[in-house]
Amino acid sequence: MNYSAIDHKAFDNYCYCLNENEVRLSLKTGKDVDKVELVWGDPFDGGVMGEHGVWGGSLSEITECMELESNLLWSIVVAPKFKRLRYYFVIHSGNEKIVFAESGFSSVEDAASGKYSEFFIYPWMNPADIIQPPEWVKSCVWYQIFPSRFSKGQYPENKKEFLAWSKLGQQVSNHESYGGNLQGIIDRLDYLKDLGITGIYSTPVNQSASQHKYDTADYLTIDSDFGTNETFARLVKEAHSRGIRIMVDGVFNHCGKEFFAWQDVLKNKENSKYRNWFFVNDFDIREGEPNASKGKFYSFAFVDNMPKLNTNNPEVQDYFINVCKKWIEEFDVDGIRLDVANEPSHEFWKRLYIETKKLKSDFYIVGEIWHNSIPWLREKEFDAVMNYPIQKAISTFLGYEETTALNLEHNLNRCLSMYYTQTNEVLLNQMDSHDTIRITNRLKSTDKALCALAILFAMPGSVCIYYGTEILLEGGHDPDNRRCMPWKEIEEGVFDDRIDFTKKLISLRKNHPALRSSRVEFIREKESDRLLHFVKTSDGKKIHVYVNCSKKKFKLGCISDSEILLSLNWKDGELFDNGFVFAVEK
Repeated sequence: MNYSAIDHKAFDNYCYCLNENEVRLSLKTGKDVDKVELVWGDPFDGGVMGEHGVWGGSLSEITECMELESNLLWSIVVAPKFKRLRYYFVIHSGNEKIVFAESGFSSVEDAASGKYSEFFIYPWMNPADIIQPPEWVKSCVWYQIFPSRFSKGQYPENKKEFLAWSKLGQQVSNHESYGGNLQGIIDRLDYLKDLGITGIYSTPVNQSASQHKYDTADYLTIDSDFGTNETFARLVKEAHSRGIRIMVDGVFNHCGKEFFAWQDVLKNKENSKYRNWFFVNDFDIREGEPNASKGKFYSFAFVDNMPKLNTNNPEVQDYFINVCKKWIEEFDVDGIRLDVANEPSHEFWKRLYIETKKLKSDFYIVGEIWHNSIPWLREKEFDAVMNYPIQKAISTFLGYEETTALNLEHNLNRCLSMYYTQTNEVLLNQMDSHDTIRITNRLKSTDKALCALAILFAMPGSVCIYYGTEILLEGGHDPDNRRCMPWKEIEEGVFDDRIDFTKKLISLRKNHPALRSSRVEFIREKESDRLLHFVKTSDGKKIHVYVNCSKKKFKLGCISDSEILLSLNWKDGELFDNGFVFAVEK
């Protein structure tokens, strides 16, 4: 048995409460392991200090097992009667059987005799410690909007000259101003509702000199190009009347150079009362020079006009917590996406979580983190993070012919095992965003892009469509991924087939809980290592998902009696290359 491959910790994603009654346990082993059993019970079954005899526990076989690239992950859910849990694992490999507990390995005999007593402990199932994200997020379908390029509504108060709305296929830069605004979003709310959208995530809308608004100048005022505070309040109200939630973008890692506190630092240098709101090493900051890259102050990356905020400072924490309170109290927003969320202090995020949840208990907080985020999720800093790993896994399978369905299975299982089950159900999943190349450009194929969306919509999590993805809008890397929405062509019906496809995909996800479920059962097809097949189950209903990337067609006779919910490149029981099928068992 490969002992070095065996791992478990009595916390984080290895051991956690699913709810007030159940605990989920997971054990990682090598692929040489055939069977795993759990011995579990109350820590005090043998008395406070074992005075009533040897602690025993009940034995349960662990039957749930997912395969990772180099390991197996075994999982089980148990319900401790008295909210406490003591346990160890019995691991089988061929003729070998060993016990694994907190202090290591021992024989089954030593464990049973009480000689080996340092077992794993989950001391108490405190309700306040259980991760409980907002329930509504699980079924939400988000639509991410980049306001300056989405839609231009009537806004006569703004006398600024804008460029003519760019044409379909026209590339854009960060400095081009086309006049997209909040009224434009209000004007398109019925379009979004008809699409099936139930949540809007907007990139920043506060006063800023740039088109992207991530260099915020005034966190309390809506950007004058977009409208007014009253316009934004009207947007939220109009969206809510259509059953659409609103999530804003919070940029608290850094500010813009016009932010009042940074301007005071530039003016008064060491004497500024805001000097400790930032990380300044040398106050000899000179306009036009690369100050950040020279180490004079810290910034986002090395961008001089985005000085980094010191979120360790209680004054800074208080200021931005009050900003969020204003957004909730004055505008009634439903959530916040936190930009560059892995750099501000954990203390700040914990305070922000507590204060916003006081105002709105089901407020949704999602962090922009591109890597494993368990340190931010374990202690209620965020409800979720942006799930870039799942985007990478899906696009790699579809985009690279040497990647197999087994590779994708391993990668998706890694994504699904990184966090708690209830966290997986509210992760923000999307195939492209304002920070990534458009999915059509990445995969260089409209059919592959549609297959990518099909896989994404069959994964647990909160699905998010980047504006224009419903028509497979093209765009390269930032800033070209922020092109103007081609409303002229949309209204002329040029993209009716793609919009209809997106509507069907959204409707299926809403109406079939199996597509949203956390369990993903992969089935390996012998016909091709590029034929993906997995099953989603809920309430006894099974939906089979096939995706063919093999350059061959396959006869799928096994689903001949099933109801086809949605398909692409599927005809007469055959699935062609770059095609998929959703089939529900009758």
